[in-house]
Amino acid sequence: MDKPVCLIDTSSDGKLFVQQSALQVLEQIQQPVVVVAVVGLYRTGKSYLMNRLAGKQTGFALGSTIESKTKGIWMWCVPHPTKAGTTLVLLDTEGLGDVDKGDSEHDTRIFSLAVLLSSTLVLNSRGTIDNRAIEGLQYVTELTEHIKIKSPDEVVDDAEFVKFFPSFIWAVRDFTLQLNIDGKDTTEDEYLEFALKLKQGNI
Repeated sequence: MDKPVCLIDTSSDGKLFVQQSALQVLEQIQQPVVVVAVVGLYRTGKSYLMNRLAGKQTGFALGSTIESKTKGIWMWCVPHPTKAGTTLVLLDTEGLGDVDKGDSEHDTRIFSLAVLLSSTLVLNSRGTIDNRAIEGLQYVTELTEHIKIKSPDEVVDDAEFVKFFPSFIWAVRDFTLQLNIDGKDTTEDEYLEFALKLKQGNI
């Protein structure tokens, strides 16, 4: 593909639907695929990041205003940069928390689709992993309400959902602080674990 195409679009009544032309592109792929989807707040550079993963300067639409540029989920199929005979399918998703849209239900559906469609999910954010960023992971906790593994009458252990979840990468953009905790150098993974560690609350 020489440019991205819309895979998931939004109808006038707010429902999501699949673009048949994008499905036809996927049906023509005869080799293994790796699907990488990016999610995150709107206007934080997700499309730019995906263009870089494609090895291009342009492709997914970039915007320079406060208005969200990407709507729905856009797809770009390119050769995998390191795995011969493999197609890299990049999914650029509509930004979460768009004040112009004001529909958290729509955000959760986009997030859920990104999780189900991808083999690697990239959460894009800026600055530090602070309390606000962690609270933004509310979409993950709401997934069990939108993703059904079995019939509604059957009780499903939360551990079952792990089988369907992609690998997870948290891309922290514009991070300028030193990775140092308690006077010791730390890795990126240790920083994430430190940020997500359950803290003892006050009674």
